Amino acid sequence: MPLALFFLANVVELLALPTSYLLSRDNSEFLILLVELAEVPLTMVQPFLLWLYVHRLTNDPTRESAKPRWIWHGGPIVFAVALYVYILLLPPSLQASLQPGVGDLVIWQTLALVGLYGATALFYALVPIYAVLILRRLSRYRSRLKDLFASTESRELAWAWWLAAAVVVFWAFNSIAILASVFDLSFPGADVFESLLAAILLRYVLMWIIALWGARQKPGIVVPPEPVLADDAQTPPMRKYGKSGLDDTRLDRLAGKIEALMADQHLYLEPDLSLWDLASRIGVTTHYASQALNEKIGERFFDYVNRWRIRDATDRLRNTDSTILTIAYDVGFNSRSSFYAAFKRELGMTPSQYRASG
Repeated sequence: MPLALFFLANVVELLALPTSYLLSRDNSEFLILLVELAEVPLTMVQPFLLWLYVHRLTNDPTRESAKPRWIWHGGPIVFAVALYVYILLLPPSLQASLQPGVGDLVIWQTLALVGLYGATALFYALVPIYAVLILRRLSRYRSRLKDLFASTESRELAWAWWLAAAVVVFWAFNSIAILASVFDLSFPGADVFESLLAAILLRYVLMWIIALWGARQKPGIVVPPEPVLADDAQTPPMRKYGKSGLDDTRLDRLAGKIEALMADQHLYLEPDLSLWDLASRIGVTTHYASQALNEKIGERFFDYVNRWRIRDATDRLRNTDSTILTIAYDVGFNSRSSFYAAFKRELGMTPSQYRASG
């Protein structure tokens, strides 16, 4: 829904120019102002909608996340809408002379112009702020994935990082264009920033990036049904352990079951292994499984499973002639890059270097 509203706002905004051109033949000054001025609230809402899209896409249903502070997000939008309505309610004579540089402005016109300049400045301040908020959200989301999944490549939303970067580039381009126009700056390449065609092409590319990648994304964290709990997880606890209700003895037992699953049944070989899969195999909730991993084994799920995979990979590198890529897939990795990254993180060298050293 936020992405759909983002594109709707863009469509209505981009229709302003051809619509005002067609209406100009009928001398419909008020309708032209109505359409052209709609750019103020429509542009103000777009950074928020992109952030809300990423916020919902990265939602973690396994945790109670803090609710957005709607007063901070809604304030600029309410201001833009109020300014839009205020100008439309001005008498036609005041609307007609509402142009920068016009002398003898009355107080109502001055307020309108100050509001328009303020809205422009506010929008160009909001774009980098929301870009930072998106990047922070993605960073936390990527970290959380490692608590829940052994392989995270297909869920990391790497394109959204590039989206945030593209938004910043678009913002910087327009900011330089405005500064060059206002202060009549002259520098190499200034013509590019003053070119309407360049601005249109840049926006066109940005919209297609969002359309092609954004519309086909799915939330990365989807909670499957919890498994039926084993008896040892349903028995009333002997002593509260934090907030979970498991004591040290039962946590040790769960940690032992996890180790046995990896050592004896080679559960780590499953490429798409998740914390839910592990929890269902030992008959507890994901909360209990995660607690046993973090507090008894001392590792996050992602790091723990990949350590087992790397351990298996080193044996195969030493004792078989299989290619490195074959070994990577055989031990549970979904890609060569993730295998190399995990291997180097664990042993400080690449698989090729490790094999050569033996």
